[in-house]
This record gives sequence, structure tokens and C-alpha cells, in this order.
Amino acid sequence: MEIAAKAAVVNGGASRVWVRYAWVAGILFVIALLAESVASTGPGVSQDDSAAKIAQALYDHRDRGFLVGYLSVVYAVMFLIYLSKLYDLLRGDLDRPRFLGSLVPVGGAFFVALHAVSDIGITGLLGAKLASFSFQHDQGVAYTLYLMTYALDSVGDVFGSLFAGAVGVLVIESGVLPRWLGWVSILGGILLFLQSFGLGGVIASFGLVLDLIGFLLLLIFILVSSVIMLTRENAHPFTAGTTEKMTRSSSF
Repeated sequence: MEIAAKAAVVNGGASRVWVRYAWVAGILFVIALLAESVASTGPGVSQDDSAAKIAQALYDHRDRGFLVGYLSVVYAVMFLIYLSKLYDLLRGDLDRPRFLGSLVPVGGAFFVALHAVSDIGITGLLGAKLASFSFQHDQGVAYTLYLMTYALDSVGDVFGSLFAGAVGVLVIESGVLPRWLGWVSILGGILLFLQSFGLGGVIASFGLVLDLIGFLLLLIFILVSSVIMLTRENAHPFTAGTTEKMTRSSSF
């Protein structure tokens, strides 16, 4: 019994360390995504520019495609780690609607997957091969793929709106995080949904504006929730009192 109690203590301590890492992943996601966004603005073009200008800019800044891809690998992995822990936190109460709980991992996974396809797959492909080919032979290739990144991001944000809306409602109902943070998530979800009618700026410029604001609100939610939960974990370490309680329980 004593050995089992010690094993439980060790496993509990290790589990608490991994929980802290999970919330740190949320912070790293925000940092990596902001860095990727800065790197993406390097070419200085928009979806309204001509095919010739876009092809020229992507060719001149093709090395940035690698940087964007590398940073996107980091944010994609970090978000999934954060998502798994957030889902565990929000599904703690079995009386909550399972419908909303299911939208959290489903919406979140599709959200990050589509962004990763855009930022890792297409942007990386442009940097590695197609920016040079398009500049030399067919400017339409770079133009099409560049606009496709906006379209994929917009579709990803539609699923992100489901994630953000469900998370916001669950936060408000459960009280596991400040209620104002739940409203931030809901507002971000609404804007991410509405941006799709402008396809993130490809169809109409309002789509890009709504997308940027909604995405910023989502980042605020992820960053603040990660900091709050990390602070709580650090404030409640695995204490001797917990160890004693486990030892007593195992003796029965």
C-alpha cells in the first residue's frame, strides 16, 4: 500500500508538471502566431494587387516562406496541446451540454488544421519551389496560391467561430475562467463567422477587417486564459498535505 501511495504521489506530481506545460503551450501559440503574422507581411502585398506584383514580391521574399512555415509548425502543435487541456477544463461538469463540449475540439482542430495547410503547406511550397517558377514562367501560379491562403484562412476561421462561441458559453456557465473572458471569446467567434461573407478580404474588404479583429480577440482569450490557469497551477503545488491524504486513502 505504501509503495502504491508513493507511486500515486509521483504520478500526480508528473501530471501537474504536464498540466503546466499545456498552459505554457497556449502562450507559445500566441507568440509563434504573432511572429508568423509579422513575417507574412514582409512582401508588402495584398489580395488586391496584380498578379505581376504578387509574383515579384513573393519571389523577392521567398526566404520568408520558410520562416512562415517553421513558425506555423510551432503554433499548430502548441494550439493542439492547449486545446486538449482547455477541453479537459471545460468538460469537468458532466451536467453541461455535451453538444457545446463537442464543438470545442472539433471546431478548434479544423481551425488550426486549415490555417496550417495555408501557412505550412502553401506558403512553404511557394518559398521552396513555386515562387521562383511563377516569377520566371507563370505569374498566375503565385497569384492563385497567394489568394488561396486567404481563402483557407477564412474557412478555418469559420470553424474557429464554432470553437470560440462554444468556449465562451461554457466559460460563462461554468465560471472556471472570468466571465468577461467568455464574452471576449463569444464576440471573437461572431466576428470570425461574419468575416466569411467577405472571404477574409478576397470578396470584400470588410471580411479582412472583421477577421483581424475577431482573430485578435481569440488570441486575447487564449493568452489570458493560459496565464490565469498557469498562475493557478503554480499557486497550488503538490503539497505534503495532499501526499498525506493519498497515503491515508491508500491504507483503506
